[in-house]
Amino acid sequence: KVNETFQSIFREMTGEGNGRMVLDNPENPFEGGLDVLLQFPGKTELTIGSASGGEKSVSTVCYLLALQQIHPMPFYVMDEIDAHLDVLNAKRLATLLRSRSSMSQFIVISLKDTTISRAERVFGVFIDKGSSQIVSLPSRGENN
Repeated sequence: KVNETFQSIFREMTGEGNGRMVLDNPENPFEGGLDVLLQFPGKTELTIGSASGGEKSVSTVCYLLALQQIHPMPFYVMDEIDAHLDVLNAKRLATLLRSRSSMSQFIVISLKDTTISRAERVFGVFIDKGSSQIVSLPSRGENN
């Protein structure tokens, strides 16, 4: 079930790429490992071990969202999960998180405008005179 959900989310996240999980020993899954095979659009299939930082980030997010869809938790905290993503994949990630926000709350720490601009609520944290200050930015549709 996780593999099927992972495949679906990977396809959605990558724009028709293929990702799948393969057991080393399907007859006795506890005596083998698991490999993740990825094929991004226009590229040849590769294992997770030979993927770039951005490709690993995409597959990790897809795996987490697959687990979230099967066994939702009330909230998730993600610290700069978009750090290795290009603009297109950061946009897709933000859209995926937003579409799943009715099932769980996502608290995402990000420095990327692409991700922040798609958030329902945004809080900024900065240091002033040695102490952390928090500001709430207006939600979409709120008056300033």
